Amino acid sequence: MLNVAIKAARAAGAIINRAALDVESVRISQKQINDFVTEVDHAAEKIIIETLLTAYPGHGILAEESGQEYGAKHSDFVWVIDPLDGTTNFIHGFPVYCVSIALAVKGKIEHAVIYDPTRNDLFHATKGRGAFMNDRRIRVSKRIHMEECLISTVSLIIAFEPPTMFAFDNIFAFASAIIAFFESPPIPKTYIACASP
Repeated sequence: MLNVAIKAARAAGAIINRAALDVESVRISQKQINDFVTEVDHAAEKIIIETLLTAYPGHGILAEESGQEYGAKHSDFVWVIDPLDGTTNFIHGFPVYCVSIALAVKGKIEHAVIYDPTRNDLFHATKGRGAFMNDRRIRVSKRIHMEECLISTVSLIIAFEPPTMFAFDNIFAFASAIIAFFESPPIPKTYIACASP
């Protein structure tokens, strides 16, 4: 199943890369404030759905961009896909976006794939078997002190209650570096997970 997800992610990535060559000509729609969808999202979603359902016609699919369900409606196997995770970044030519695909079996994630088409980096994980970047195992860092750590967050401008902000202030005060992404797909976090121990 993981190999089919990887095939689907790479096919979607090829569509995204072709469109990125002339991003100014991509048609963009706004779903709601600061929530965009492009023809590239739809084309990438279509190829992922076709690839998955050709291999597994008895599986279900939850598609982020169209908000639709495809395939078998009551299957124990449900693929969750975001064909262009980071659309806002993509339409602005900021190369931090990815293809995200996961398989839930009876409601629990068993396999996950994140593909960064701009760098041709493929991340995948299978429950109980570890996580990999380009077939190289990702390991937990041996760093134990906060001042040695790199932290990724969605945004540094977040409205939290005072106790929560106090906790964040304490964490940020000791971190060696903080990376913030306002339109944050999983890709920054996956690269941080791969940083040298």
